[in-house]
Amino acid sequence: MEAEKLDPVKSYLNDFSQFTLDKNFWQASLLKQVEGLSNTEALYLPAPERHCIWEIVRHVAYWKYWALTYVKEGTALNAKENNWTALPEVRTEESWQDEVSKLRALNDECIKIAASLGSELFESSEERIVFFRQLLYHDCYHTGQIGMLRAMQGIKPVM
Repeated sequence: MEAEKLDPVKSYLNDFSQFTLDKNFWQASLLKQVEGLSNTEALYLPAPERHCIWEIVRHVAYWKYWALTYVKEGTALNAKENNWTALPEVRTEESWQDEVSKLRALNDECIKIAASLGSELFESSEERIVFFRQLLYHDCYHTGQIGMLRAMQGIKPVM
C-alpha cells in the first residue's frame, strides 16, 4: 500500500481520472457542468446545425458505454450505430434528469475501471485500453463545449 502511495505515475493517473471524470479543481468536471441544468437549458441550440447539451450528454454516455464494454469484455460495438442519437420524443424535466443519472452511473463505472487499471491505463498499447484512455480526453473536449453552451445562455459558471 505504501509503495503505491509513492508511485508518482499511479498518483498522477488517479488524480487525472478522478478530476476528469468527477471532481473539479481548475475547471468543472463533466458532471458538474450538467448538474442543476433544466431540460430547457439542456435543449438550448446556438444554431440549428449544432448540438445541444442534451445531445452531447447522450453522445458522451454512449461512448462511455462503448469504451466500458470494450475494456471489460473485449467486444467493440458498432461505433457509428449510436454515436449521435436523436433526442427522446418526451423531453421533460424527468427525462432529462434520467439522462444525467445514466451519465453519472456510467461515469462512476469509468472511475472504478480507471482505478483498477492503474498505470496500465497510460502505459498499455492494447487497443481496448487505448480506447478507454481516449475516453478521458473525449470527456474533456465535450465538457468544454457544455461550458460554452452554459455561458451562451448566461448560466453562472460551475466552481
